[in-house]
Amino acid sequence: MKQGAGPGGVDRILSSGRAALKRAFKWQELSEAPHIFFMQTAIDRRARRPMGRPIPPKELAQMLDAARSRHMLAYLLIASNTLARPGAVLDLRRSQFDELHNLLDLNPPGRKQNKKFRPIIPVSKTLQPWLTGYKPPQTRYVIYRSKPLSSISQMWHLTREAAGLDASLSPYSVRHGMARELRKRRVPTEQISYILGHLPTGSDATTSIYAPYEPDFCAEAVAAIDSVMDEVRVHLKIASIDEPMPDAAAIAVKPRVEPDTGVGTAKREEIRFLILSGLPHREVVLRAAVSDGTVSKIRQQLRAEMPLYRNTESAVSVPFACREDDDEQSSTGQAIEIIGGPGRIRTCDQAVMSGRL
Repeated sequence: MKQGAGPGGVDRILSSGRAALKRAFKWQELSEAPHIFFMQTAIDRRARRPMGRPIPPKELAQMLDAARSRHMLAYLLIASNTLARPGAVLDLRRSQFDELHNLLDLNPPGRKQNKKFRPIIPVSKTLQPWLTGYKPPQTRYVIYRSKPLSSISQMWHLTREAAGLDASLSPYSVRHGMARELRKRRVPTEQISYILGHLPTGSDATTSIYAPYEPDFCAEAVAAIDSVMDEVRVHLKIASIDEPMPDAAAIAVKPRVEPDTGVGTAKREEIRFLILSGLPHREVVLRAAVSDGTVSKIRQQLRAEMPLYRNTESAVSVPFACREDDDEQSSTGQAIEIIGGPGRIRTCDQAVMSGRL
């Protein structure tokens, strides 16, 4: 504790030592083993505060609006519609979604179930379109630069700061907040416990395997989740949770506010379409044959209408949270040569001076 560990941290270390001693005694490697007392009693552990305060629907909407990366948006939607622990959300693959029965197995292949039980749950109407956009079975839903994540903490911190929310919110806050909302909507306790992965003592393992295939399994819990997401939609300002892959052409011709850009309607629609298609700023300027300022104004107006999420797979900004060709094996685009490299083959505006492109 002098090194900064709290009672919970000390107990976790002591529990490892106690488990090792009990195992050695069980296998007769020791003739006896001392009893290890914890610092916290059972009453203390039950009275401890949750890992993150429950997030209400309004603040969840603020987090969704503040998300500026596709993997953070995907994390928030999956976490809020499944009530899964952060690790289960990051492990989730396309192969775990049974589209035929509309069921999601939160336990990935090869992982043995333990006290952190990961159930098979029915999918809400809000989440369903976000799970069907990935085709390769091993594609994870939450990836960064085409690689799986071991933690969402850093992006959570950045998004929380952008949303203007306090530090008491953690990735677990979504799980706790949704559980509270389900209780407020009078969802049966057994349904909430099952979705949270809290199996009752002595429950039959086969029940958790075959029960989800009942037609109305956890129907009240799923209806309540969609009800919470309806409340979230009321508070959303720019984010859309209904269109994983919006139509860029349709958005391009229907601006919410007519910007004063000095170009005609046809040219403005062309620029909007190029931006929404994921082209970098310089490429849009060259293709549309307009000034940097004109493209910047239209891009700012688009950001006011909807978030342009960072596409970490190809280093451009795109409005799509999910794309059909995204998978963990996808290759990134060719990077532009560093200006001032060997032979200085490019000028500052990327025009080729000499050498090979």
